[in-house]
Amino acid sequence: MKKHLCLFITAFFSLCIYAQEGHEKFKDKFDDVFEEEENQNLTLRFFNALTGDPIEGAIVSIEDLGEYTSDAEGKVRFPITEDGFLKIHFECPKYIDSDFKAEVIASTLFSNRFSVSPMLDLKDVRIVLDWDQSPKDLDAHFIKDGSYHISYRNTRILTDGSGELDRDDMDGYGPETITIRDIDNLAEYNYIVQDYTNKGNDGSSGLASSKAHVSVYGEGRLLYTFRIPQGTRGSKWAVFQIKEGQFIEINQIF
Repeated sequence: MKKHLCLFITAFFSLCIYAQEGHEKFKDKFDDVFEEEENQNLTLRFFNALTGDPIEGAIVSIEDLGEYTSDAEGKVRFPITEDGFLKIHFECPKYIDSDFKAEVIASTLFSNRFSVSPMLDLKDVRIVLDWDQSPKDLDAHFIKDGSYHISYRNTRILTDGSGELDRDDMDGYGPETITIRDIDNLAEYNYIVQDYTNKGNDGSSGLASSKAHVSVYGEGRLLYTFRIPQGTRGSKWAVFQIKEGQFIEINQIF
């Protein structure tokens, strides 16, 4: 009886946390749209890839537009600029310096949320998934051929070094984060994103419309960024492989 009660209480508080996070994310989106329409400002937001918390005090340099400091909500705001790609450089103590691109389309940002990795050991690889409000639940899968499969079902694997799902997100936006230590250069790995919200619906366009992007950190820097292809139907996104220590882009929805 006590065990069941503890499980119920744990589940209840987990749901409360997710509900609160979902409310805050929706509020952020509303605030950004209001700021854009009323004050003609665009907003970028930066989050801790391990916790999902906003990053305060980061120096954010936007090419041709200047330098800004992120506030307690992890955001910087700047005047609306012409359409095209913005080159963004992020610096903050205890985080990996990162360079991003943000696309302005029809005077609005296509995607404005970026999750940044705290410092890593040089041998570690951290994979971070961000997306938009919908679908609510995208799941990251990291699979070592013939060995293990890290996902929400198996969050921690210790069979060859260590690896874990650091953060599972079920209410939109992300981040959903996996950290791997000591990649085996003789092994093959695959990283796949599944649209759990539309699981099994191969005709769904939800995944392609999710604005998902994947950031890969390693060697003390941001190594790769993969952006989801649009206009395709399916519930799975094969993002990349690692073969003999080399990253190979796949970037296909199926």
